[in-house]
Amino acid sequence: MSLATLVPMLQILRLRSGPQDLPADRDVLIFWIGASMVSGILVAAPLYGFVASLFLSALDLAVLWIFVLALLGLQGRSGRWLQTYTALVGVSALLGLVMAGLLWISPPDPDQEPMATPIMFVYLAVVVWLLLAFGHILQQSLSLALRIFGVAIALGFVLLSSLVTQLALGIATQ
Repeated sequence: MSLATLVPMLQILRLRSGPQDLPADRDVLIFWIGASMVSGILVAAPLYGFVASLFLSALDLAVLWIFVLALLGLQGRSGRWLQTYTALVGVSALLGLVMAGLLWISPPDPDQEPMATPIMFVYLAVVVWLLLAFGHILQQSLSLALRIFGVAIALGFVLLSSLVTQLALGIATQ
């Protein structure tokens, strides 16, 4: 049932449809949360190990959940949270799998040379696409006039999430 949302999620990822095209279904959300956890672990495990990457993935999902609830609540659109959160989590899961594949091709090793330049550019392009897709979702959920406003909000989320996870890593390693 939840795999049936793969096509609409890919359409959202391609910026051709929006979160309103996903079913408002908690089972679908749970499926995409699971997929996001797996992709998050695959991305973070080479650097931080399994346990820390599991924690970081869960923390990132929690920060996103709070962010979406607060953002939509401030705009008086809290009825859109389920589809908005599902879309953001699903896009994150799909692009996380791409990022994990790139890291598998060129694994990070702090003791050796940095990631190969072509792989680094593709990785950067995936991050930019993540911001565009998040911006697209937020533009539609918040009924913003321009996608750039959604992208700016998405960038704010990425910075907030990075700050929270880096603080959590710092606390965990002390």
